[in-house]
Amino acid sequence: MDHENIDFDNIREYLMKFDGGEIILDKKYWQEGIAILRWNNPKKKNAVSGKMMVDLKNCVEELEHWEEGKAVILCGEGGNFCSGGDLEMAKQSGFPDQAFKLSTWMMTILSRLSNLNMISICIAQGPTLGGGAEISMFCDYILVSDDVRYGFVHGKMGIVTAWGGGTKLIEKMGYHKALDLFLTSKLLSAEECVKLGIAEKVVSSSNCLGDTFLWLKEYLFHHYSVIRSFKQIANTSRKGNINDTLQCERQLTSVLWGGEENKKMLSKNIKHCASNGLN
Repeated sequence: MDHENIDFDNIREYLMKFDGGEIILDKKYWQEGIAILRWNNPKKKNAVSGKMMVDLKNCVEELEHWEEGKAVILCGEGGNFCSGGDLEMAKQSGFPDQAFKLSTWMMTILSRLSNLNMISICIAQGPTLGGGAEISMFCDYILVSDDVRYGFVHGKMGIVTAWGGGTKLIEKMGYHKALDLFLTSKLLSAEECVKLGIAEKVVSSSNCLGDTFLWLKEYLFHHYSVIRSFKQIANTSRKGNINDTLQCERQLTSVLWGGEENKKMLSKNIKHCASNGLN
């Protein structure tokens, strides 16, 4: 996408005409390296308004400058994650140039979210439909609540995926499985999401965040510099150029090798496989 020819200030001004709801950057667990992005528009099942799209950009920009961050969790208030785009906004944005603005904004911001040097986890709870399912696709991991209804229902509305989630679903699941979900508009249960490889785990609808923290614990015990470096390597690899990824690994190795955290771990003489004598 050629960002140089896109007037994002103009798009922002347009989006702010559609008020309602908010996306909040919750810093309660900031000191532990965990941020929470909360979708809060419960009267509309957390549907995304134009104003919320601007909120999301502001939150992502703050996360981009957070150098000690390990993980960001996306979740919704009121018992579900996100039911898609606000239908009232959609009705008032029924022209190609307006659709282009909405699509460009969300693809750009969600790509930036995906490229953060921290782990991203989406808790898909309750109705996670259309744009809500698309947003989840930009996260490294998806956990689904036992009451989730998850689906790419765009076809029923006479449209296709608009925020980049279609491309990400194909990337994750492959051509035929993704096409099946697009064409059938099937609503998936939690168990089906896990079976298809969309989600990692089912969490309790009564304790989504608590279950997610328990699951996440084994992914976050490394120093933030290590976690962020591995995520940077993974991000680089997605661009498809193996030489760029190898160069990224070399550069990060030169930064971490012999660093403070490396020296601390070496001094502990850690035995990784003590039972068979391997270090």
